[in-house]
Amino acid sequence: MLALWISAATEAQQRPQATQQPQVDQPQAAQRSQATPTSPVEQPPDSVLVPNRATYDMKLAIARPNSGIVEVNGNMVLETVDSCDGWEIKQRIKLTFLRNDGEEFETDSSFTSYESKDGLQLRFSVRNAQNDEVEEELRGRADLEALGGKGRASFTLPEVRSFELPAGTLFPTTHLALILKHAREGDKSVSYKVFDGARLDGAFQVNAVIGRPPRPTPGTPPTRGDVSLLRNQPAWSVRFAFFANGDQGAQPEYELALDLLGNGIARSMLLDYGDFAVNANLVQIQALPRPKC
Repeated sequence: MLALWISAATEAQQRPQATQQPQVDQPQAAQRSQATPTSPVEQPPDSVLVPNRATYDMKLAIARPNSGIVEVNGNMVLETVDSCDGWEIKQRIKLTFLRNDGEEFETDSSFTSYESKDGLQLRFSVRNAQNDEVEEELRGRADLEALGGKGRASFTLPEVRSFELPAGTLFPTTHLALILKHAREGDKSVSYKVFDGARLDGAFQVNAVIGRPPRPTPGTPPTRGDVSLLRNQPAWSVRFAFFANGDQGAQPEYELALDLLGNGIARSMLLDYGDFAVNANLVQIQALPRPKC
Protein backbone atom coordinates (compact mmCIF):
# COMPACT_ATOMS: atom_id res chain seq x y z
CA MET A 1 0.00 0.00 0.00
CA LEU A 2 2.80 2.42 0.79
CA ALA A 3 5.10 2.08 -2.21
CA LEU A 4 3.42 4.06 -4.95
CA TRP A 5 2.39 6.93 -2.72
CA ILE A 6 6.07 7.78 -2.61
CA SER A 7 6.74 7.58 -6.34
CA ALA A 8 3.47 8.80 -7.87
CA ALA A 9 4.13 12.52 -7.40
CA THR A 10 7.94 12.58 -7.35
CA GLU A 11 8.03 14.13 -10.81
CA ALA A 12 5.63 16.86 -9.74
CA GLN A 13 7.96 17.76 -6.88
CA GLN A 14 11.04 17.86 -9.09
CA ARG A 15 9.60 20.07 -11.85
CA PRO A 16 10.47 23.80 -11.76
CA GLN A 17 8.33 25.64 -9.29
CA ALA A 18 5.90 28.28 -10.49
CA THR A 19 4.21 31.29 -8.92
CA GLN A 20 3.36 30.93 -5.25
CA GLN A 21 -0.11 29.78 -4.23
CA PRO A 22 -2.07 31.03 -1.22
CA GLN A 23 -1.08 29.44 2.08
CA VAL A 24 -3.31 26.57 3.16
CA ASP A 25 -3.24 25.37 6.75
CA GLN A 26 -1.86 21.90 7.26
CA PRO A 27 -4.46 19.36 8.47
CA GLN A 28 -3.91 17.68 11.81
CA ALA A 29 -3.71 14.27 10.13
CA ALA A 30 -0.55 15.33 8.31
CA GLN A 31 1.27 17.32 10.98
CA ARG A 32 5.02 16.66 11.14
CA SER A 33 6.40 14.17 13.62
CA GLN A 34 9.93 13.37 14.69
CA ALA A 35 11.66 10.05 14.16
CA THR A 36 11.54 7.66 17.12
CA PRO A 37 13.52 4.53 18.04
CA THR A 38 12.73 1.36 16.12
CA SER A 39 10.20 -0.95 17.80
CA PRO A 40 11.20 -4.57 18.51
CA VAL A 41 10.11 -6.86 15.68
CA GLU A 42 7.44 -9.32 16.80
CA GLN A 43 5.93 -12.28 15.00
CA PRO A 44 2.78 -10.97 13.30
CA PRO A 45 -0.46 -12.86 13.98
CA ASP A 46 -2.07 -15.16 11.45
CA SER A 47 -3.09 -12.80 8.69
CA VAL A 48 -6.39 -10.98 9.08
CA LEU A 49 -6.05 -9.38 5.64
CA VAL A 50 -8.81 -10.06 3.12
CA PRO A 51 -8.21 -10.49 -0.63
CA ASN A 52 -9.82 -7.54 -2.39
CA ARG A 53 -9.67 -5.02 -5.20
CA ALA A 54 -10.15 -1.44 -4.00
CA THR A 55 -10.63 1.58 -6.25
CA TYR A 56 -9.98 5.09 -4.95
CA ASP A 57 -10.89 8.49 -6.35
CA MET A 58 -7.99 10.91 -5.89
CA LYS A 59 -8.10 14.71 -5.70
CA LEU A 60 -5.92 17.57 -4.49
CA ALA A 61 -6.50 18.24 -0.79
CA ILE A 62 -4.21 21.21 -0.17
CA ALA A 63 -1.50 23.15 -2.02
CA ARG A 64 1.13 25.12 -0.12
CA PRO A 65 3.39 28.01 -1.19
CA ASN A 66 5.77 27.22 -4.06
CA SER A 67 4.04 23.96 -4.95
CA GLY A 68 2.87 25.33 -8.29
CA ILE A 69 0.05 22.75 -8.20
CA VAL A 70 -3.53 23.97 -8.54
CA GLU A 71 -5.38 20.74 -9.36
CA VAL A 72 -4.86 16.98 -9.12
CA ASN A 73 -7.33 14.32 -10.29
CA GLY A 74 -7.02 10.61 -10.81
CA ASN A 75 -7.57 7.17 -9.39
CA MET A 76 -5.80 4.30 -7.71
CA VAL A 77 -6.57 0.59 -7.97
CA LEU A 78 -5.10 -1.59 -5.22
CA GLU A 79 -5.37 -5.39 -5.33
CA THR A 80 -4.48 -7.68 -2.45
CA VAL A 81 -4.35 -11.30 -3.67
CA ASP A 82 -3.89 -14.37 -1.45
CA SER A 83 -1.60 -16.88 -3.19
CA CYS A 84 -1.42 -19.48 -0.38
CA ASP A 85 2.23 -19.02 0.64
CA GLY A 86 2.30 -15.29 0.07
CA TRP A 87 0.51 -12.07 -0.79
CA GLU A 88 0.53 -10.51 -4.24
CA ILE A 89 0.03 -6.75 -4.28
CA LYS A 90 -0.91 -4.92 -7.47
CA GLN A 91 -1.15 -1.16 -7.29
CA ARG A 92 -1.64 1.44 -10.02
CA ILE A 93 -2.01 5.20 -9.68
CA LYS A 94 -2.95 7.47 -12.60
CA LEU A 95 -2.93 11.21 -11.89
CA THR A 96 -3.40 14.38 -13.91
CA PHE A 97 -1.64 17.47 -12.54
CA LEU A 98 -2.43 21.09 -13.44
CA ARG A 99 0.17 23.72 -12.57
CA ASN A 100 -0.54 27.39 -12.04
CA ASP A 101 1.28 28.26 -15.28
CA GLY A 102 -1.37 26.27 -17.18
CA GLU A 103 0.83 23.24 -17.85
CA GLU A 104 -0.91 19.87 -17.51
CA PHE A 105 0.83 16.52 -17.28
CA GLU A 106 -0.09 12.94 -16.43
CA THR A 107 1.69 10.37 -14.29
CA ASP A 108 1.10 6.62 -14.42
CA SER A 109 2.76 4.53 -11.72
CA SER A 110 2.42 0.79 -11.16
CA PHE A 111 3.80 -1.46 -8.46
CA THR A 112 3.55 -5.24 -8.21
CA SER A 113 5.03 -7.43 -5.51
CA TYR A 114 4.98 -10.89 -4.00
CA GLU A 115 5.74 -11.23 -0.29
CA SER A 116 5.93 -14.61 1.42
CA LYS A 117 3.66 -14.96 4.44
CA ASP A 118 6.63 -15.64 6.70
CA GLY A 119 7.84 -12.13 5.83
CA LEU A 120 11.25 -13.29 4.59
CA GLN A 121 11.01 -12.94 0.80
CA LEU A 122 9.96 -10.06 -1.42
CA ARG A 123 9.88 -9.73 -5.20
CA PHE A 124 8.96 -6.36 -6.69
CA SER A 125 8.53 -4.42 -9.91
CA VAL A 126 7.95 -0.66 -10.28
CA ARG A 127 7.16 1.34 -13.42
CA ASN A 128 6.77 5.14 -13.49
CA ALA A 129 5.70 7.04 -16.61
CA GLN A 130 4.88 10.64 -17.42
CA ASN A 131 2.82 11.62 -20.46
CA ASP A 132 3.11 8.01 -21.72
CA GLU A 133 6.92 8.03 -21.57
CA VAL A 134 8.54 5.57 -19.16
CA GLU A 135 10.86 7.46 -16.82
CA GLU A 136 11.80 4.76 -14.33
CA GLU A 137 11.65 1.00 -13.98
CA LEU A 138 12.77 -0.91 -10.90
CA ARG A 139 12.86 -4.66 -10.50
CA GLY A 140 14.41 -6.99 -7.99
CA ARG A 141 14.05 -9.06 -4.86
CA ALA A 142 14.92 -8.93 -1.19
CA ASP A 143 15.47 -11.63 1.41
CA LEU A 144 15.76 -11.58 5.19
CA GLU A 145 17.76 -14.09 7.23
CA ALA A 146 15.00 -14.17 9.85
CA LEU A 147 12.14 -11.97 10.95
CA GLY A 148 13.88 -9.13 12.74
CA GLY A 149 17.22 -10.10 11.21
CA LYS A 150 19.28 -8.43 8.53
CA GLY A 151 18.91 -9.15 4.83
CA ARG A 152 19.88 -8.17 1.31
CA ALA A 153 18.13 -6.37 -1.55
CA SER A 154 19.15 -7.07 -5.14
CA PHE A 155 18.03 -5.00 -8.14
CA THR A 156 18.17 -6.08 -11.79
CA LEU A 157 16.64 -2.82 -13.10
CA PRO A 158 17.56 -0.03 -13.73
CA GLU A 159 20.97 -1.50 -12.99
CA VAL A 160 22.44 -4.47 -11.19
CA ARG A 161 22.82 -3.38 -7.58
CA SER A 162 22.87 -5.15 -4.24
CA PHE A 163 23.04 -3.85 -0.69
CA GLU A 164 22.48 -5.05 2.85
CA LEU A 165 19.25 -4.40 4.69
CA PRO A 166 19.77 -3.62 8.39
CA ALA A 167 18.48 -5.87 11.14
CA GLY A 168 14.86 -5.14 11.95
CA THR A 169 13.83 -4.42 8.35
CA LEU A 170 10.28 -5.45 7.44
CA PHE A 171 8.54 -5.89 4.11
CA PRO A 172 5.29 -3.97 3.54
CA THR A 173 2.60 -6.63 4.10
CA THR A 174 4.28 -7.85 7.29
CA HIS A 175 4.54 -4.22 8.39
CA LEU A 176 0.81 -3.70 7.81
CA ALA A 177 -0.03 -6.87 9.77
CA LEU A 178 2.07 -5.64 12.70
CA ILE A 179 0.44 -2.20 12.59
CA LEU A 180 -2.97 -3.89 12.87
CA LYS A 181 -1.70 -6.01 15.76
CA HIS A 182 -0.46 -2.92 17.62
CA ALA A 183 -3.75 -1.12 16.94
CA ARG A 184 -5.79 -4.02 18.35
CA GLU A 185 -3.57 -4.08 21.44
CA GLY A 186 -4.13 -0.37 22.05
CA ASP A 187 -0.62 0.84 21.23
CA LYS A 188 -0.44 4.50 20.22
CA SER A 189 2.87 4.68 18.35
CA VAL A 190 5.40 2.30 16.80
CA SER A 191 8.36 2.64 14.46
CA TYR A 192 9.88 0.16 12.01
CA LYS A 193 12.33 0.01 9.13
CA VAL A 194 10.42 -0.88 5.94
CA PHE A 195 11.73 -1.85 2.50
CA ASP A 196 9.35 -2.22 -0.46
CA GLY A 197 11.61 -1.85 -3.51
CA ALA A 198 10.10 1.44 -4.68
CA ARG A 199 13.43 3.27 -4.27
CA LEU A 200 17.06 2.42 -4.85
CA ASP A 201 18.33 3.92 -1.60
CA GLY A 202 17.22 1.31 0.90
CA ALA A 203 14.65 1.13 3.66
CA PHE A 204 12.58 3.88 5.22
CA GLN A 205 12.23 4.43 8.94
CA VAL A 206 8.44 4.53 9.23
CA ASN A 207 6.79 5.97 12.33
CA ALA A 208 3.12 5.17 12.92
CA VAL A 209 0.77 7.07 15.23
CA ILE A 210 -2.48 5.21 15.92
CA GLY A 211 -5.67 6.92 17.03
CA ARG A 212 -9.44 6.92 16.77
CA PRO A 213 -10.96 6.70 13.28
CA PRO A 214 -11.80 10.02 11.62
CA ARG A 215 -15.38 11.14 11.32
CA PRO A 216 -16.97 10.65 7.89
CA THR A 217 -16.54 13.66 5.61
CA PRO A 218 -19.91 15.18 4.64
CA GLY A 219 -20.67 14.78 0.96
CA THR A 220 -18.39 11.78 0.43
CA PRO A 221 -20.09 9.45 -2.08
CA PRO A 222 -20.96 5.96 -0.78
CA THR A 223 -18.71 3.04 -1.63
CA ARG A 224 -20.07 0.61 -4.23
CA GLY A 225 -19.56 -3.15 -4.49
CA ASP A 226 -18.97 -5.71 -1.76
CA VAL A 227 -19.53 -3.27 1.08
CA SER A 228 -19.93 -6.15 3.57
CA LEU A 229 -16.10 -6.10 3.68
CA LEU A 230 -16.36 -2.70 5.38
CA ARG A 231 -18.85 -3.70 8.07
CA ASN A 232 -18.30 -5.01 11.59
CA GLN A 233 -14.62 -4.09 11.53
CA PRO A 234 -12.60 -2.15 14.09
CA ALA A 235 -11.15 1.04 12.65
CA TRP A 236 -8.31 3.41 13.45
CA SER A 237 -6.72 6.55 12.14
CA VAL A 238 -3.07 5.71 11.39
CA ARG A 239 -0.54 8.38 10.42
CA PHE A 240 2.73 7.19 8.90
CA ALA A 241 5.82 9.40 8.70
CA PHE A 242 8.60 8.28 6.32
CA PHE A 243 12.22 9.10 7.13
CA ALA A 244 15.17 8.22 4.91
CA ASN A 245 17.12 5.35 6.47
CA GLY A 246 19.57 6.72 9.01
CA ASP A 247 18.07 10.22 8.93
CA GLN A 248 16.77 11.16 12.35
CA GLY A 249 15.99 14.75 11.37
CA ALA A 250 12.95 16.61 12.58
CA GLN A 251 11.03 16.45 9.29
CA PRO A 252 9.92 13.29 7.46
CA GLU A 253 10.09 13.08 3.67
CA TYR A 254 6.41 12.14 3.37
CA GLU A 255 3.39 11.48 5.54
CA LEU A 256 0.47 9.16 4.86
CA ALA A 257 -2.75 9.13 6.89
CA LEU A 258 -5.16 6.18 6.64
CA ASP A 259 -8.67 5.47 7.86
CA LEU A 260 -7.74 1.81 8.35
CA LEU A 261 -10.02 -1.16 9.04
CA GLY A 262 -9.04 -4.28 10.94
CA ASN A 263 -8.93 -6.37 7.74
CA GLY A 264 -6.35 -4.09 6.13
CA ILE A 265 -8.70 -2.11 3.89
CA ALA A 266 -8.33 1.68 3.99
CA ARG A 267 -11.57 3.65 3.62
CA SER A 268 -9.64 6.81 2.84
CA MET A 269 -6.09 8.12 2.62
CA LEU A 270 -4.29 11.45 2.72
CA LEU A 271 -0.78 11.65 1.30
CA ASP A 272 1.20 14.72 2.31
CA TYR A 273 4.29 15.47 0.20
CA GLY A 274 5.03 18.71 2.02
CA ASP A 275 4.31 21.08 -0.88
CA PHE A 276 0.90 19.56 -1.54
CA ALA A 277 -1.37 16.76 -0.33
CA VAL A 278 -3.73 14.39 -2.16
CA ASN A 279 -6.90 12.73 -0.85
CA ALA A 280 -7.96 9.22 -1.88
CA ASN A 281 -11.49 8.04 -1.08
CA LEU A 282 -12.66 4.46 -1.50
CA VAL A 283 -15.36 4.40 -4.20
CA GLN A 284 -15.55 0.68 -5.05
CA ILE A 285 -14.59 -2.54 -3.27
CA GLN A 286 -14.61 -6.06 -4.67
CA ALA A 287 -13.99 -9.26 -2.73
CA LEU A 288 -11.47 -11.58 -4.38
CA PRO A 289 -11.60 -15.36 -3.89
CA ARG A 290 -9.33 -17.15 -1.47
CA PRO A 291 -7.34 -19.99 -3.04
CA LYS A 292 -7.74 -23.66 -2.11
CA CYS A 293 -4.29 -24.32 -0.72
